[in-house]
Amino acid sequence: MLSVRGLEKTYGTRPVLTGADLHVAEGDAVALVGGNGSGKTTTLRCIVGLARPDAGRIVVDGIDAVARPREALARVSYLPQRPSFPGTLTVREVIGVAARLRHQPSRAVAREIELCGLAPVADRFVSQLSGGERQRVGLAVTFLADVPVLVFDEPSASLDPLATRIFLARAREARAAGRAILYSTHVAADIDRLATRVALLRDGRVEMIDDPTLRGEAAIDARPLTPGERALQQLEARDDDTLDGGQGFSPAMERVGIDRRGSGERGLWERLPRAAGAGVGSR
Repeated sequence: MLSVRGLEKTYGTRPVLTGADLHVAEGDAVALVGGNGSGKTTTLRCIVGLARPDAGRIVVDGIDAVARPREALARVSYLPQRPSFPGTLTVREVIGVAARLRHQPSRAVAREIELCGLAPVADRFVSQLSGGERQRVGLAVTFLADVPVLVFDEPSASLDPLATRIFLARAREARAAGRAILYSTHVAADIDRLATRVALLRDGRVEMIDDPTLRGEAAIDARPLTPGERALQQLEARDDDTLDGGQGFSPAMERVGIDRRGSGERGLWERLPRAAGAGVGSR
């Protein structure tokens, strides 16, 4: 579905990518992990056409993204780390414009507003939104597109706990539908709860880690919750009660698997240094 071979990119005299390879298959969710300045965002920007690689090949759904960029990019939906939208448009108008550009019916706008928890701010100007609310708009625009490949740059970086769960549930649904997902992250839970494989970016190259414990929700290691995770559970429980006027989750949210359970899930992150032979830091 998405294939990257021999990707190279240099900024000035500093080589960032020196022959990176990765592959994301249909129904795969690959977490791109690396330290500060390792080239995670550069890799994603090359894939979605925002940066031109110095060498290498990128194939999206069978189409060469360098030779035929328009056709390839029509099959990708991308969420940058800090999405930007015109402040003079409302949330509903932004998603409506995205629906027209992606040739989606008008009912898709209402669907994304509901599924991304944007109903309370749907008619508010983007300039009036918080950072987390803007990130939810970005999620709505990204998931709106009916494309085979989804690319996210640290999608949960600005999200509150409930919005993170919305993202994970939507992404799992997309994965189950056979879409390919590539996302960069430095959050352990984002790996454990979504990834099927990990792409460890180091020294300009990618080492793929295929850990069997990532396959299926039941494979997550069980352990007692930490105090911080218990605090997040309590926060999420309050969010659940206040969503939709205190009436609980909407049927649409229940459809994508968002429920009232806490999220004390982890497992792979602690094993990454041993599996890859080196520690991993945040970007």
